[in-house]
Parts: sequence; C-alpha cells; structure tokens
Amino acid sequence: MLISGAGAAAGLVLGGQPAAGGGPDNGLEVLVPHNAAAILLARLIDNGDLASVAPGISLRTWRSPDELRAAIVAGRTRLFATPTHIPATLFNLGVPVRLMSLLGMGHLSIVTGDTSINAIADLKGKRVLSFFKNDMPDLVFRSVLRMEGLDPDTDLILTYVQSPMEAAHMLAAGKAETAVLSEPPASGSILMAQNMGRTLRRAIDLQQIWLAHRGQRIPMVGLAVDASLPAEMPDLIAALRDGLPRAKTWAFENRAEAGELAARVLGMRPAAFIGALDHSRIEIVSARSAKSELTNFYQTLRELEPRALGGKLPTDDFYLDM
Repeated sequence: MLISGAGAAAGLVLGGQPAAGGGPDNGLEVLVPHNAAAILLARLIDNGDLASVAPGISLRTWRSPDELRAAIVAGRTRLFATPTHIPATLFNLGVPVRLMSLLGMGHLSIVTGDTSINAIADLKGKRVLSFFKNDMPDLVFRSVLRMEGLDPDTDLILTYVQSPMEAAHMLAAGKAETAVLSEPPASGSILMAQNMGRTLRRAIDLQQIWLAHRGQRIPMVGLAVDASLPAEMPDLIAALRDGLPRAKTWAFENRAEAGELAARVLGMRPAAFIGALDHSRIEIVSARSAKSELTNFYQTLRELEPRALGGKLPTDDFYLDM
C-alpha cells in the first residue's frame, strides 16, 4: 500500500476548524475530505435527513489519506467520502470495505503564474509543486504526464508538500510558480493571490487530458462503507440514495447558503467553496454502474505504479449498487 505524509491545515483557504457535530460515541461518524463534493453529506446531516434513520450521526473532515486509512482500519468510521483508490486498496488487503457510489469525476488542475504554461509539454524543465505523494493527485498527475510523453522523474522537477492547502498557500505567496491543485484549494489560491497583487490561473485541466487519452472521465471521489453497514442500516443507504441528488441540486441552486454551510461544517472559506463548485464535476453514480470506468482507472494507476491498489484489481463484490 502506498502511503502519503500527514496533512496540514491551511486556514486562509479552508478557514477555521470545522465543527465536528457530535462524535463517534453518539452515533455513526462520517468522514469527508476538503472538497466540494463533501457538501452533499454535510447538507444531509445538517438538515436532519440522515439523523432520522441514523440518530447521532455526525460529520468530520479528514486532513490526509493516512488519517483516513487509520480511521477505516481502526473502525472509527464506517461511512466515508474518499479518493476511490483508498477503499480499493484496503479491500485488496482484506479490510471489509465496499465502494457504494461515485461523488465526483475529477477536480485537479495545474494552477500557475507562469504565462508560458498552457499545455503539459510546457511543463518540461519546470518546477511543479504537488501534494499527497504516491496518493491520488500524484498518481493522476504522473499518469497524465506519461500520456503526454513526459517522464515525471526526469522531464520536470516535481516536489511535494503535505497537503493541497499548503501548496495553495505557497503558490499564492509566490513561493512556488506552478502547482497541481485540487478544489477548493485551487480556487482559494487564485483568490488569495489576487489579494496579494499576484495573478494565478488554471492553465491545464487534467480531467480533459485524461478524457482525450482514455475516452473516459476520472472516477476520483467516491462514497464507501464498511461491508456490514448496508445490511445493518438499510434505511440509511436508502436515505443516501434518495438524498444525495437532492443535496447536489440544493448546493448548485443555493450557492451562498451552501457556502455558509461549507464554512460552518467543513471549515472552508465560502468564496473558495463557491468558486470550486463549477470545477469539481460532482456526479452521483452507483459504484456498480461505474465499474467499467473504475476498472479502467485502476488499471491506469497500476500501469504507473504496480504496487498501487495492493497489487491487483478489486473483485466484483467490491462494487455496490446504491
């Protein structure tokens, strides 16, 4: 299993610490990342839709993939939003987890202040900052480099920090010129740079390059569960199936209110969250329905790094029909 470093908070992008809203002792604790898709679960918990079938349910954000993995393995969370390779890897290592649905189809871009960068080829010889080494963003970026004919080990200078928020701060402050960023840190970095008199832009959309080479989107963000949860709490699964699409519609139709919820519950700056919505490709698809896309995605990651996913593809029973 590939491991990343521990994450770090970055208040100017994400704001203060999010409210935990209870805790595992009071009921099911849902873990979510700092991305726009997390607003769907935040909405369903905040408005009581999930509490009616899972009393005491609460939400907490995770800061690094290692923190999430530790919580899953220790049984501290049984429902979590995640990069899709994490539950696949744990499943292959014998951890009883299943992927229930997709929540997002990729939200990575190259953000830069360098006006000469407009395509992947322009990164040759450049210094590029990334995060979560050997985890989802890094694996996707290095795969895209190879698709475009660049060797990530020799054709550019790739350096890493511990979190996307740290990368966003460095980029906004001019301590880095070019970075791979997820959302909302990409939106936050651009906004912070404007306040500092510095101009940043999304120069390259990694999802578009992946689509051009692979003929499919990147099934990057998913919702996974402990294997026993669907049978133990079928009403919760039904509430998620019915509620997630409504929560998506609400977020896009009520952006200011969604931004306030993101600030209060997820610890995100409202402006950065709102700016990230249209770049986050939020989409809700049953994992079983998306199995072909997921399998092709996983295979691409394994072509780059054979150890990824625990060295093999997950079997059919990993994919649930939400």
